[in-house]
Amino acid sequence: MPQELCIKLVTTIFNLITLPNECYYTIFNNLRSDHKNLFLCALVNRQWCRLIIPILWNDPEKHFKDKRFIRIFLLTLNAEEQTLLIPFNITLSNHPKPLFEYTSYITSITSVNSYLSEGIKNCLSYKMYSRELENAVKRSLITMFLRTGKNLKYLHLDEIIYIFDNNFGFEIVKTLINALYKNNTLSYLNLNSNNLGSEGGQALANVLCKNTTIISLDLTNNKLKSEGTKALIDTLYKNSTLKILSLWHNDLGSYEGKLLSDAICKNITLTCLNLGYNYLGSEGAKALANALCKNTTLTSLNLSINNLGSEGGKALADSLCKNSTLTSLNLRENKLGLEGGKALANALCKNSTLTSLNLGYNNLGSEGGKVLADALYKNSTLTSLNLDSNELRSEGGKALANVLCENSTLKNLDIYGNKLGSEGGNALADALCKNTTLISLDIQYNNIYFIIKSNNPSIKILQSKV
Repeated sequence: MPQELCIKLVTTIFNLITLPNECYYTIFNNLRSDHKNLFLCALVNRQWCRLIIPILWNDPEKHFKDKRFIRIFLLTLNAEEQTLLIPFNITLSNHPKPLFEYTSYITSITSVNSYLSEGIKNCLSYKMYSRELENAVKRSLITMFLRTGKNLKYLHLDEIIYIFDNNFGFEIVKTLINALYKNNTLSYLNLNSNNLGSEGGQALANVLCKNTTIISLDLTNNKLKSEGTKALIDTLYKNSTLKILSLWHNDLGSYEGKLLSDAICKNITLTCLNLGYNYLGSEGAKALANALCKNTTLTSLNLSINNLGSEGGKALADSLCKNSTLTSLNLRENKLGLEGGKALANALCKNSTLTSLNLGYNNLGSEGGKVLADALYKNSTLTSLNLDSNELRSEGGKALANVLCENSTLKNLDIYGNKLGSEGGNALADALCKNTTLISLDIQYNNIYFIIKSNNPSIKILQSKV
């Protein structure tokens, strides 16, 4: 909207009979992406200013690199947060605190290690700057965000300990944990790659026993170890709000898998669980399969890279014949082999809820490709199937091509790196003349030396350059 037009609009509205705040808010909210004109509106009077400032500060994160924002943040620090900067002899401005507590309106902080870091560097003079000072300022600001974040819903503090030294990093985590006891707005918390260890895992578990707002928690790559994991698993019996949990790459073994399975049998809120890149093995898979027969809320399960083996694959396949809620299952890179593939193909003939299945890198072979193709004649719910890097070769490729002529539900198919060759490629080319439902097909690195086209204008085909 041109500036002149905005000013005319403001003047016109101002001369009208006073509207309820709700009406003003709706008008201003429609201008939320037009910061310049919205700011002009904020200068009209105090009433409008009070309505507009929360809108302007709702999601300002991309402006954190502006040193003026950092100066505002530094003015918001309380005495305790300022104390963290004393060892660096940094002189803080003696300006009065801002008229508004701007940080209380922020709803999302997801780029601490990019925008915020850049802003701190821009704010510090060249002579004053040091890595240690940057980290200290960042720690003070994060502490302040947690204290003032009355509307904060999304917080990503991934790799904080790796960015800071271990002492600074873990102090921030402890500050976060203490703040979570008081916070009643945060919904999404990402602590990816923070080396929390068992102590951090146990401390977070204590928080989750009392917290009633966090619905998503990412603890990927945190070396939680047995004690930290066990404490978090225990919270699943008590916590009734957590819906999404990632424990990817935390050295979980079959013992932790069994403990988690027992909790899943009783937990009624968790819908998405990521256990990828652990060491659950076949025994862990069997325990989880048993849990899936009883659990009625889990819709997404990632068990990739867990060395489940064919026995683990068979157990999970049996559970799919009974489970009626799971819609997404990732079993990538688990050494399932032909036997595991056959069991899962049989399950697809009976299961009517699964929509996404990832079996990539499982050494299924051409026979595995054939049995899964046969299952797709009967299955009418699966929309996404990943079979990349499985040595399907031409026979497996032809079998899948044949089923694509009849299957009308599959939308995404990944058969990357399967040595399909010319025979498999020709069969797929013929199938795409008939299939009208696929929207994504990945056939890269298959020794196909010609371009495959489709009559379907909606499909996106990824293929190697000829």
